[in-house]
Amino acid sequence: MNKSLDTNGLTIGLDVKYFKDTEIYNRVKTNIYFKTWQMACHSSQVKNPGDFFSFSIFDQDIFVLRGADNKLRAFYNVCQHRGHKLVDGQGSKRSIVCPYHAWTYDLEGQLKRAPNSDKVKGFDISSICVPQIRLEEFLGFVFVNMDKDAATMDKCYPGVKQAALELCPDIESKQFAHMHNIAEGCNWLIAVENYNECYHCKMVHREFAKGVIDPESYRIAPFGEGKVLRHTSKAPKNNDKAWMNVGDTSYGSFFLWPSASIQIYPGGIVNTYHWRPLAVDDTRVYRGWYSDDGEVDESLQKVIDLDRDTTFAEDLELIKNVQRGINSIGYTPGPLIIDPDGSIDSELSIAALHTWMREGVGELHENH
Repeated sequence: MNKSLDTNGLTIGLDVKYFKDTEIYNRVKTNIYFKTWQMACHSSQVKNPGDFFSFSIFDQDIFVLRGADNKLRAFYNVCQHRGHKLVDGQGSKRSIVCPYHAWTYDLEGQLKRAPNSDKVKGFDISSICVPQIRLEEFLGFVFVNMDKDAATMDKCYPGVKQAALELCPDIESKQFAHMHNIAEGCNWLIAVENYNECYHCKMVHREFAKGVIDPESYRIAPFGEGKVLRHTSKAPKNNDKAWMNVGDTSYGSFFLWPSASIQIYPGGIVNTYHWRPLAVDDTRVYRGWYSDDGEVDESLQKVIDLDRDTTFAEDLELIKNVQRGINSIGYTPGPLIIDPDGSIDSELSIAALHTWMREGVGELHENH
């Protein structure tokens, strides 16, 4: 019998090993994160030739770079000489110069200069390049995938582009405006679970429930044929309580397994979450905001501040307490609240996450 079911046919939450076991955490790294599309940055953060943006996924340092041909590429952030990191942070360069021995690469990753290499018989500069990683632009965002054989994003997340464009027709022209991040002090899946259910919203997120969504219409459910969870809601009923000028718009969010979500608030405010594990019991969340011109005006600043001071802060406290709780000798995972309609008081989305998790680490059919 599948471990997610008990003898009464109830769907039981994941065993704590999935949140604590280092062997499973290592499988998450190699079998899930290294084989799926990961959000890197927004294309507007690397809009000119020479612009770069560096980041890490587990122990892999990566950077995105716009070439002289205006094409975006992603590279492993490692010099092909003796392994030093090539770039840090973000910025703009006319060439990539390793800070260790000054090996110099062009904006397409080709080695162009290695000091004193002309004295080395058989040294062929043209044969040395910084290894590339697959890159795709998706709704204006830059994603990378270390799996050379992975399906395209459209095949992995079918229907998402069209649905997002219907909700926000100008999403692809938005510009990066603001981001904040914090280490959350919990396993990455605890954070992802918390984001993808609103069973706790009426109890904890009272401002979100009044200012961003209409609780009666809120739904979270699997979407399409890919590993996607779609959050939908009408705008708040009381415009006086809304965080923004909602107009005739709705709320929508698309969580792309395993670690990124693109949200559209009423009024067309685009924002994102993405998560990067730091350890088996810690992860860093990145909260991004985007606007028409890349500026944070007074109305957007109001939304950013309200989100950070209420929903974001409230979730941070919750997930730290869950991380502590799963270490309790007295904890046994209980049944999930599965409402097939995916209402605000349902954990239908959590059941989907648990299936994808077990599948990803190769234990989907493990028996008692």
